[in-house]
Amino acid sequence: MPKNFRMNVLDWTALVLVVVGALNWGLVGIAHFVDSAANWNLVNILLDSVPAAEFGIYVLVGLAALYTVYLATRIAGVEIPEPDVETSERGAPK
Repeated sequence: MPKNFRMNVLDWTALVLVVVGALNWGLVGIAHFVDSAANWNLVNILLDSVPAAEFGIYVLVGLAALYTVYLATRIAGVEIPEPDVETSERGAPK
């Protein structure tokens, strides 16, 4: 019997944080190739005056990444049912 899977608020929050963190580090990497002195780190730009908040965001993104590993194991345990397809006498779908 297939196991049902439904993402909760924590799952979505972790996924969003991981995607935002990945995009942020992608921008940092691209900026290095465009201009090595450029600062495209959006977290640093938005929270420049509050370093503790900036590091707090980095910790949240890291914790979200760890939780996403757990989320992936939950998703991997879900069986996706095959659709019932009627076949003709030759074995081809109708």
